[in-house]
Amino acid sequence: MDLDDAMSQRRDTRHFLKDPVPEEVLTRALHCAHMGPSVGMSEPWRFVRVKSEEKRQAVYQHFLECRKEAEAKLEILDDEQRLTLHKSLKLEAIRTAPIGIAVFCEVPDGYTIGASTNPAVFEWSVACAIQNMWLSLTSDGYGMGWVSILKHQSVLEILELPHTWFPMGYLCIGRPATDYNGRPMLEQQGWKSRTKSARVIIR
Repeated sequence: MDLDDAMSQRRDTRHFLKDPVPEEVLTRALHCAHMGPSVGMSEPWRFVRVKSEEKRQAVYQHFLECRKEAEAKLEILDDEQRLTLHKSLKLEAIRTAPIGIAVFCEVPDGYTIGASTNPAVFEWSVACAIQNMWLSLTSDGYGMGWVSILKHQSVLEILELPHTWFPMGYLCIGRPATDYNGRPMLEQQGWKSRTKSARVIIR
């Protein structure tokens, strides 16, 4: 699969088969993540593979709490149609995906070239690593879902990690059960449509 195909076929996957993911596929994806660009060569990404069923369940329960809070905002907006659709959407696969990996950003001590005016560049670097990982998995016929409906402090406490780490999300990895008819899942299920091209402003 070439790069264009990997980018066009990449999906935020929520529905997985039970097939195990070969270790070599995961190793290659993590290697590709580590090859991502990072500000000042800081390599701020930290990956935590969550194998404990107890911790998976704890992350899932926390997700449910956060989802309820998000849906409460739609209730305040009195948008019953959107609320009903939102409740029907599958937004994670924490318990069912064969592999779960929590991703964090650790800002290095001292001075980093390129980060003095904008510390958010460390998080951007982690996002680049995640995208590399996503494309690697897609090219190998696997999928990934990025769960972001989580509260930072709670994830750190559940996984017993340093409070200096900043959670970027929880990645669900496995063999996709569907390609959502060749479209992003949220588009296929009527939540939102993808725009046809990037918006470019010339000054």
